[in-house]
Amino acid sequence: MGKHRKDEVYGTLGKTESLFVVNGKSLHGSLVFESFARFPGYYNQQVNDLKPVYLYLGLDHEYSVFDIERANMAVKKTFKCCFEAAKGKIELFDNHFDVVRLRHLNSYDQLIPIQNEFIKSSIKLKMNTLTHVNNEKGFIHLSKIFNIRKLGKGIYIDTSEDFHAYLLFPHRLNQKEFDDTTLKVKYNWKSTGFDAASGCLFIRGKLKEMVRIYSKNLSIEYLEELRKLYLSKM
Repeated sequence: MGKHRKDEVYGTLGKTESLFVVNGKSLHGSLVFESFARFPGYYNQQVNDLKPVYLYLGLDHEYSVFDIERANMAVKKTFKCCFEAAKGKIELFDNHFDVVRLRHLNSYDQLIPIQNEFIKSSIKLKMNTLTHVNNEKGFIHLSKIFNIRKLGKGIYIDTSEDFHAYLLFPHRLNQKEFDDTTLKVKYNWKSTGFDAASGCLFIRGKLKEMVRIYSKNLSIEYLEELRKLYLSKM
């Protein structure tokens, strides 16, 4: 992959976020989670600008990436709205929930029409049986396509999402190892703050372990120093 070449690659991303259940803005009885703080390691306070940030539509069972993408394409043909949909799972209260993650919606008014279109595309929604989900920590695992461009050795920039970069590492960290390593890195990091999430990318036929970095400062120098520090703390 050349330094300036842009590619679409398949990958996964895992992160912990504070979750809420959406009430009164979704189809009656359906389960929809929401997270306000998109990058909790970067923003100290929640940013609520009166429009959805991340929404997660609960599904009645697990659908493949291809099922989700076929439905997504069909929805976008009917419902003229620029949004992203990705297959996901949420681990919460010792249970897991299959979901579709929605982002880039302009208004909550778009939620019910999109839900209806997914139903028409044979994606069945899960009914809400949860009574109390208000600012509860849940682990979110996403499977999606990433648009990337190589910036340097082991460093990629997202070409479709602002302020996203991916640092490649030689081996996988489990979630505890990732959390512990990230904590050590932040204790020793002297530059501007960042949010981190773990994942992997399938690049040119090879699986690459990575850490997703969100920061307003994504210079090559910044990312090289951050990757170097991660490697020293692993």
